Amino acid sequence: MMSIAKSLPGQWPIFILQGLVAIIFAAIAWLSPQLTINMLIFIFAAFFLLDGGSRVWLALKQKGQNGYWFVTLIAGLLGIVAAIITLIMPQLTAYVMLYLIAFWAVAIGVTEIVAAVKLAKHLQGTTLILISGILSVLFGGYLIFNPGQGIIAMLWLVALYAFVFGLILCWLGVKLRTLEKQFD
Repeated sequence: MMSIAKSLPGQWPIFILQGLVAIIFAAIAWLSPQLTINMLIFIFAAFFLLDGGSRVWLALKQKGQNGYWFVTLIAGLLGIVAAIITLIMPQLTAYVMLYLIAFWAVAIGVTEIVAAVKLAKHLQGTTLILISGILSVLFGGYLIFNPGQGIIAMLWLVALYAFVFGLILCWLGVKLRTLEKQFD
């Protein structure tokens, strides 16, 4: 059986390619945020359509064999409707996603704040949990009260993550190439 230390180094070009794609995505997101948002919405619509269509097909195929085929049919039709709404009203989709993330951030933040306060009686060093909770609530609040700027801010955070992730993948690819040369 081949160890990961011997098999992974030969995959170095894939890591570099993935890293470069992530870096290019980050650059596009920073240079053209509206284009990036539109691309992401289109990808969501395509996913909803593909998922919905495949569920409808599966439901119709199972019609005589499964007593609950109609549940799959309904889920598929809802997916197709979601795709159509996403394509017809992309701004609505962007705002719905933004508010879901905003309320999630607020909920997580409140949970972290409560946990930090309760744990402070029993543990030292809960300050980071408290700060994380406060930042999550502030971030969620910012998104809720500044949705237009919030979408751009979210996109920039995703781009920053993609850029750092891309750099790490490229670095890993270079390290794996060096390791591969050692095995040759």
